[in-house]
Amino acid sequence: MKQRLFIILGVFILGAILIGLNAASYTQKPKVVDNELQPNRSTFNSGPTGTQAFYSLLSETGRKVVRWQESTEALLTARDRKPDVFVIIGRIRRDITDAESKYLLKWVSGGGRLVLIDRAPPTELLTTSADWTIELSIPNYGKLLSVDATDSTALIKDVAAARPGQPTLLTAKVNSIQPSIFTSDVTFRRMTEQESKDRGTPNDDDVATPDNGENREVGEAPVSHFVSGNKNIVVDVPYGSGRIVFVSDPFIVSNAGISLVDNAQLAINLVATRDGIVAFDEFHHGFGSNNNRFVEYFAGTPVVAIFFQCLVLVGFIFYSKSRRFGRSVPEFEADRLSKLEYVSAMAEMQRRTRSFDLAIENIYRDFRRRASRLLGLDNHAVTTNALSIAIAERTGIDQHIVEKTLDDCEQIIFGEPTNKSEVLVLAKHIREFEDALGMRRRIKG
Repeated sequence: MKQRLFIILGVFILGAILIGLNAASYTQKPKVVDNELQPNRSTFNSGPTGTQAFYSLLSETGRKVVRWQESTEALLTARDRKPDVFVIIGRIRRDITDAESKYLLKWVSGGGRLVLIDRAPPTELLTTSADWTIELSIPNYGKLLSVDATDSTALIKDVAAARPGQPTLLTAKVNSIQPSIFTSDVTFRRMTEQESKDRGTPNDDDVATPDNGENREVGEAPVSHFVSGNKNIVVDVPYGSGRIVFVSDPFIVSNAGISLVDNAQLAINLVATRDGIVAFDEFHHGFGSNNNRFVEYFAGTPVVAIFFQCLVLVGFIFYSKSRRFGRSVPEFEADRLSKLEYVSAMAEMQRRTRSFDLAIENIYRDFRRRASRLLGLDNHAVTTNALSIAIAERTGIDQHIVEKTLDDCEQIIFGEPTNKSEVLVLAKHIREFEDALGMRRRIKG
């Protein structure tokens, strides 16, 4: 027990040392400055590149907005919470897989509106069900060498405001919008006859394409809503029964840019719906129902390292307890026989060997020794007559009965023949004498 106590104390002390060393050596990572070079477009981010202001604007004006933290497959199975508008604002931290793209496009083809606000959205989503191709040019990121990406004023310097190209639902109540110097250009062109044939008719199992080659919206072209210089900034295209809206600069709806000119009104127009739900994709920004919330909570702290170190320490203890570091020691075998079992075994042995004289000798000699001591007599010198008189005086039992019992025991010990019945009677009288003298002992198990 004492050895185990030392082991337990040693483990606690070692664990405390590990915690102290981790806490002492831990240095908090400096917070990364939120800038357009490394943007965080999540609606949870209140920094310049975040879109929390966009989300709050919709929420405070009575619109139904949610942060979508599931895979796009859930768009097809959602019922009461199925959104009418799905907004993806790049750059995303978790890539959209091919399967997720197919589920998302299938949801759009059923009548949903997908709003892609990114300078370089996933190529799988640069599509339309009409005979047109959609592309986005790569922005000139080389300007970051001469422009402070944390300065929103520098990001719009010498950039002309974009004006509506034509009156549409997206341009309603918007005189102009202010993009940044990193705006991409949304280009589109009609497919050639050969390209249209190469596109082919999809298989029935292809969930990505809602319509086959015979019922595409051939006559419906992409619509450019805002133009800045020679760049198309806001373009929407048909996809089945739904629409895909491309916005080539996330700065317009970011916390730093949404308050400029009519950017806020455009943001509202992009997701305008009567009573439907507007969902902002947070799953691909790293906020998902399949994430380990425990690890996320302690991320960036020494707690995770301390946990794994303690886990290794416990594993080492279990390993060491299962290993022998010296010669084997024979296992100690405790004596499990009680006194009662010993007496019972001796009695059984004497019964089977019919050693009745031995049984009487054991009982009588023990009684004589203890009775002499109790009565203050010398066991070796006192006679049977004197002992019987002393017992009779103390107990009130007839002296002749006592003397006869003692004499019979003496005769049996010295070789007088006996039997089981006689032995039982003599043993009974001796036990009565012991009870009368108050010297009866109880055998403990």
